[in-house]
Amino acid sequence: MAGVGPFVHTWRVTDTLLIGRDHPASALRAAVDRTAASHGGLVLVVGEAGIGKTALVTEAAAGRRDDLLVAFATSWESEAVPDNWLWIQVLRSLRGRLGDEAWRALRPAPAIDVFLGEGDGSRPVDFELHDAVTQLLIAASRVRPLLVVLDDLHFSDTASIELLKFACQHTFFERVLFVGTYRDSEIDPGHRLRGRMLQLVSKAAMVGLDGLTEDGVAALVAATAGAAPDPDTVAEITRRTGGNPFFVEQSALLWASGQPVDATSAGMRDALRRRLDQLPAPILRMLTLASVGGREFHAGVMAQASGLELFRIESALDTACQTRLIRRERDRYVFVHDLVRETLYNSMDPAEAAHHHGCVVRALQADESLKKHMLITEIAHHAWVAGDDLDPETAVDLIARAGAKSTACMSIAGSERYYRRAVERCTPAMVRKRVLLRIQLADAVRWLKREDEARGIFALALHEAEDHGDPMLLARAAMDAPQTENVPELMRLKALAYEGLAGEAPDPGLEHEALSRQLLYRFMIAARESGDDEEISFGLWATHASSWGPGTAAHRQRVVEELADITRRTGDEEMRLLASSLRWVVLLEQGDPAFLAQLAEFCALADVADAGHWVGGSNVDRAIVDIVQGRYDSAEARIDEAARLMDGERAHLDLVGHLRWELTIARGELPSTDESLPHGSYGANHAELLTGLVALRRGETGRARRIRERLLAADDLFGSWESLMLRFEAELAVADGDTDLARDLYDRLAPHEGEWLVAMWGNSISGPISHWLGTLAAALGEDDRAAAHFTAAVEQADRLEARPWADAARAGLAALAAPKDPPASGDVFRRDGATWTLAFEGDVLHLPHAKGLADLHELLSHPGEDIAAADLLDPAESVAADARLGGDDVLDAAARARFREHLEALDEQIDTAAAVGDDARAAALDTERQALIEHLKAATGLGGRARRLGDNHERARKSVTNRIRNTLKKIEDGHPALGAHLREAVATGSSCAYRPGPGAPKWDL
Repeated sequence: MAGVGPFVHTWRVTDTLLIGRDHPASALRAAVDRTAASHGGLVLVVGEAGIGKTALVTEAAAGRRDDLLVAFATSWESEAVPDNWLWIQVLRSLRGRLGDEAWRALRPAPAIDVFLGEGDGSRPVDFELHDAVTQLLIAASRVRPLLVVLDDLHFSDTASIELLKFACQHTFFERVLFVGTYRDSEIDPGHRLRGRMLQLVSKAAMVGLDGLTEDGVAALVAATAGAAPDPDTVAEITRRTGGNPFFVEQSALLWASGQPVDATSAGMRDALRRRLDQLPAPILRMLTLASVGGREFHAGVMAQASGLELFRIESALDTACQTRLIRRERDRYVFVHDLVRETLYNSMDPAEAAHHHGCVVRALQADESLKKHMLITEIAHHAWVAGDDLDPETAVDLIARAGAKSTACMSIAGSERYYRRAVERCTPAMVRKRVLLRIQLADAVRWLKREDEARGIFALALHEAEDHGDPMLLARAAMDAPQTENVPELMRLKALAYEGLAGEAPDPGLEHEALSRQLLYRFMIAARESGDDEEISFGLWATHASSWGPGTAAHRQRVVEELADITRRTGDEEMRLLASSLRWVVLLEQGDPAFLAQLAEFCALADVADAGHWVGGSNVDRAIVDIVQGRYDSAEARIDEAARLMDGERAHLDLVGHLRWELTIARGELPSTDESLPHGSYGANHAELLTGLVALRRGETGRARRIRERLLAADDLFGSWESLMLRFEAELAVADGDTDLARDLYDRLAPHEGEWLVAMWGNSISGPISHWLGTLAAALGEDDRAAAHFTAAVEQADRLEARPWADAARAGLAALAAPKDPPASGDVFRRDGATWTLAFEGDVLHLPHAKGLADLHELLSHPGEDIAAADLLDPAESVAADARLGGDDVLDAAARARFREHLEALDEQIDTAAAVGDDARAAALDTERQALIEHLKAATGLGGRARRLGDNHERARKSVTNRIRNTLKKIEDGHPALGAHLREAVATGSSCAYRPGPGAPKWDL
């Protein structure tokens, strides 16, 4: 192809079909087939440079070379080209294919010889030449059907076009097919051939070529580079090249060589520059200005930014569309190739480009209605690139808005970028703005797991806030900083802020949490006095975040409703949607069925929101309610849809992971391994809490107990988890028979009956509190009270259409009503769940579980045997006792820890092997596990306690003796006869024993 030779090499042919060109190839073949069978005509293949016109025509001709005559000619862009250059090539090509004898048999007219430079030199008139060429073509077509290919007609001489018009008109009923290619984008109103080409177009069948789709681009890149790129790379190449095969192939070669996708080759740059140099100066200038707006731009914004009238801008852009470099869509214009936009943009010097970006921002500020045409992040980009051309206050505000929008969309990497830019653009005088932006930047950096960097940014913000001397700013910075790090320094700053707001120092004896509440109270007073909606909103959100757990929903409802009122004044759509979402949560938490109407309102708002991520949010909320109401399949579908709509940010993945965990538990199933639990964004304690709940369902009570101890010792458990923690503790108390814990939980929950346990901002709903009160009361043996609570839970769950929780409460009632074990007969010393049944000489006593009862049960189970006091300790007590007692272990602590870690690793490997069906590996691992256990048995005592060489058992003796004596006193108070018998028969000390003597009771144990 003349002028752009590399273009002809852009295609790879597979099974004779061009990649991504099935339809146009079929249309062209149909014309060829019709010519062979009946008659020909004119086909024009049009498209921009490099789009694959020549390749398409070449492929069509190549398939019929055996049964068609094919003559090929191409134009040459040069003033030295003679008239009718295309037809000179056609006739030479035809004579070469036929051979001299066949050529003479066609009886070419004398004008043909002259035309080919072989006559007497006299030039025939145009009509005589046109007729001679036409008759020769007709004669050739009667030998074999004739296909005449004329490439690059846009470069042709006018005489060749005139001869083509004549030949087409006079050969229509002959088996002669003319196929021409040209760049319709270059036949603009000023082109010398425009009038003649339009006459051809009216007689031709048109085959247009556009850019390849992503599938076509992927196939071409794979064929060019020998490897298929990932979908994101394909999408980027498609966007930049517009699917132009030449640019795609060049990009593929660069990508295959390890260069970035946005690199350009010399061939690409030359082709683009050549294309742009052909544009009229006014259109080139218009497109250059449009390139500032991005790949997609709006005429209204350009008009406002340039000061030109809109109709003039649109008229110029519509003319520019004829170049095929841009296209018009419904409400905007789009550059077909991002490469073209970049080339135009880079033709400006940086100062000129910055000024135009500033003009775009000022245009949007002057006419608010234009902002609907651009994303907040696009506006922020213009504000950033404008540099000093835009005042700092405006730039910082716009860039910070993009950061907030990115945060709301959970695009944390994006929010970091915008907040960092906003901080950088702040002037020295913009202290308050810079401090608040640093805090937002630090939050983003911490979400991205760069903890040390985040600490440094927080520290800088706190230091600057203190130096500034504004107590409101210092209060915000101190309350926004991580609350579990450097607590003494935080308390100092909060006390300083409090003094600035209250006019007096706070009570020096206040704990951190109490100081924070008092500071927040003073902050809200000052914020309301100022009437500053931003300050009030911050105070309300801080109040909402600090008020979770039973008994807080009514207060949070007032907070959420005030936030909603503020959104009506400020028009903040993000806050309005968030407040609407949280309002259904607080209504459900209070057992109010109106939550369903509020959920519907939120979903309706989300569906029409400008920000598309709220559609994913509405799917999340609907999924949560589906789980509560037992529509598990619907919940799963909504979670999948939410995952599809959301991006791949870590926070989104963790949210979806937690919802899948909730759904699995609600279905009565268990995650296959702990690794399937959601980790990451919610911190290690979140995963620990979920792991503890799973452990209880697996019967691993000891593991769950250890997890509770770690959670209680943690100092960064978010308040919004409190209700989920209460559920975990309630399940643990019942499973472990811990009546003390059960009683404590019952007393804590009883004042809040009628509410629901809701945690993690509404993402975890654990049913009515009445259900858990019933569960705890049943564990305490208070059946009447338990029945009343379960009955209330049924009514509350039915009111909210929460079928699974209603069924659970009904199951609790059924268990209470089920026949109990037959009354104890004979002599009984038996544990039934959380209580012990003791019968002796016809009298029965029930006692809550206590460790002394378990000790007595062990002694009664081995009458006459001495049992070491240390061996009556459970594993946790053994570890504590070993830490206190002297002597050397058979296995030291480090060795025991290694053995335990190896055992846990073996357990995980056995589970994994079993899950994938590798029975042989599972058996081998189990053999290894058994051998390890036998070795440990030789080195440990009862319950895994390390055996000691010559240790002192005095403290174990005292511990066990004291609790057995305390238990005997309780037994004597309720059953004197049994108490007397046990005091007589039970010996305590370093070794303990039960020696009943003759006539010993036959205990039912």
